[in-house]
Amino acid sequence: MPKAFLLFALIAGSAWPAVAQSKAGYQVDNFDFANLVQVQTPAVVEYRKTGRTRRLTTSQNFKYTPSPGALFQLTSMPVNPSLGGFTTGDSNVDNFIVESGQRNSVDPLLLYSIMHQESSFKARAMSNKGARGLMQLMPPTAARFGVSNIWDPRQNIEGGARYMRFLLELFSGDVSLALAGYNAGEGAVMKYGYQIPPYNETQEYVRRIGRRYSLIRDPSAAVNANHLTRRQFATVQQKDPTPLNVYERSVFMAQLPDGRLQLVSQ
Repeated sequence: MPKAFLLFALIAGSAWPAVAQSKAGYQVDNFDFANLVQVQTPAVVEYRKTGRTRRLTTSQNFKYTPSPGALFQLTSMPVNPSLGGFTTGDSNVDNFIVESGQRNSVDPLLLYSIMHQESSFKARAMSNKGARGLMQLMPPTAARFGVSNIWDPRQNIEGGARYMRFLLELFSGDVSLALAGYNAGEGAVMKYGYQIPPYNETQEYVRRIGRRYSLIRDPSAAVNANHLTRRQFATVQQKDPTPLNVYERSVFMAQLPDGRLQLVSQ
């Protein structure tokens, strides 16, 4: 009996430091050694925004429903019901952009600006990360927004428009945050307190598309558009988008031989 009592006292005594330190706000591991290892749980930082509660949506719980109206306000100008004289060089693709933009209440000119950066209007474009098509959708994102054939231009554009509509709604119409989400994922934007994530690629992405969008929304820009010959236009069509880690010299507005407008990278 005395031996059992001594054994119990020894076990209870060795456990007491761990209990005491746990009450002090941390736990102890490797408690059989002389130098205890302090294990602390970092404080959870919650980012709060005024307005309704938002949460990260997954493919399992996302339900797509068209919005009844425009989801963002960039300037006092109304959302364009068309591409306003701009073209990708393919009238079918132009129509798909307008249709998807109107259906999802996203400015077609914003979709056009994204497409120019993402693929330079090439339907078979594929990045080294696996993004595909005109809007450079990743396969999981395409599936999440109902795209069954990622290489089909109509479906690809519709998937990109649905994703932008979702991002604009999630970020209360903030175009910059929506663009950041399109590049880095909405989770990254929320992780950094509803700010553009501190990734060089994402910040450059937002800057470039913002520049494109502002240029084509400027009513006076068309007056100063450079005129391209058919040969120059053919050369432009062969260019790939400048990678985000490479300095982009300039983007300008060009007028094609048929009078339509197109964004062109130098």
